[in-house]
Amino acid sequence: MVRRLVERVVAFEEGELAPAVLSAAYFFCLLFGYFMLRPLRDAMGLAGGVDSLRLLFLGTLGVMVVANLVFAAVASRVPRRVFVPLVYGFGVACLVGFLLAFLMLGDQRSEAVGKVFYVWLSVFNLMATAVFWGFMADIFRKPQAARLFGFIAVGGTAGAICGSAWTGLLSEVIGAVGLFAGASFLILCAGALAIVLDRVAERRRMGSADHTLDAGGALGGTSWQGVVDVLRSPYLLGIACYVAAFTIGSTLLYFEKMRIIEGFAETTESRAQVLAWIELGGQTLTVLLQLFITGRLMRRLGVGALLAVVPMVTIIGFVGLAAAPVLLVLAIFEVARRASHYALSKPAREALFTTVPRADKYKAKGIIDTFVYRGGDTAGTVADAALAAVGLAAAWLAVPLGIGSLFVGVWLGRRSHDAEPVELPVPDVPGTAPASLASPANTHV
Repeated sequence: MVRRLVERVVAFEEGELAPAVLSAAYFFCLLFGYFMLRPLRDAMGLAGGVDSLRLLFLGTLGVMVVANLVFAAVASRVPRRVFVPLVYGFGVACLVGFLLAFLMLGDQRSEAVGKVFYVWLSVFNLMATAVFWGFMADIFRKPQAARLFGFIAVGGTAGAICGSAWTGLLSEVIGAVGLFAGASFLILCAGALAIVLDRVAERRRMGSADHTLDAGGALGGTSWQGVVDVLRSPYLLGIACYVAAFTIGSTLLYFEKMRIIEGFAETTESRAQVLAWIELGGQTLTVLLQLFITGRLMRRLGVGALLAVVPMVTIIGFVGLAAAPVLLVLAIFEVARRASHYALSKPAREALFTTVPRADKYKAKGIIDTFVYRGGDTAGTVADAALAAVGLAAAWLAVPLGIGSLFVGVWLGRRSHDAEPVELPVPDVPGTAPASLASPANTHV
């Protein structure tokens, strides 16, 4: 009965139910663990005051560059079935290390360790999520992505809700030790599910012969290949520009939100309550859209239409905030933008990677989803301060960025629609990728 109900909501085809459910469970565990720790990270980051957060942002950006190079070097030399679970195993080992450090050092030095933890979790979250979606783009073809990515994203949203609720309800009971232990277990589960999913995908030859490269082969190439491919490929560069525009807009909206809520509510508790209601509204609308709308819209309207939704919401929302900077307008804008991003534009953006070579699904995607993403955050912080200094509303920058990303999104959708999945030759040497894999000539889009 449950299976029939799920199949009525999601347009599964033969052999897709098991890998899609495994993928959703994998994403659920990953974000459940992360959202258990995120409040702890934010509290540790604030221990040194709000001004110290700017330094932590810069530190995160620097560590992100190093982490990407290390990941690319590892992914070049070992096969997917090794480096994907290796990322999560590394995360669990680090969490255990942080737990032991907090227990051994005590309160005197825990602030310094807390800052290190802040940077580490900020980097690990984006890396782990980028690897997850790279894996999805690797095992599902473009038509499958259109039908299934919305359903898979529901798993992540449910995990985020459960993680936030778990920490909010039980953090005072189980303490930091319980949160670290719980998150470690969940990320370990995510790694185990990745192993199972990899075996299922290989056994069923998902993606068909025109899409797959033997998962037993390493990606090959260099550590810098992701950066080089992003700069050389107009398609990948377009995705990077789209992501940067989104994150700059998100940061501008974040500061607008803080200013409005600061004036609306006086106490910390009342501000937290308002933020919680906005968060709940966004998450609820996201789940509903992911379950009932995302797959249908992507199949009927295409990737480009879904990529255009967030820029349009951004333009309308910032114009509305400039005209009426009040809580009601802010709440509607925040909920609509958050839900349209996670339910519509994000799955569509992940589907763009189904047509690029395997190396770009992990290396170039890693650069875009981590370094470009955090770079956009930093640029948005600087832009907000500059606009405030000259007395201009955020709309003066956010609206032009929204218009630009609207055109880029539509263009990316057309390029993705016209692109064919990359056909990859069998490696000449067992255990290594073909040399041509690293060549821009293999980029069909």
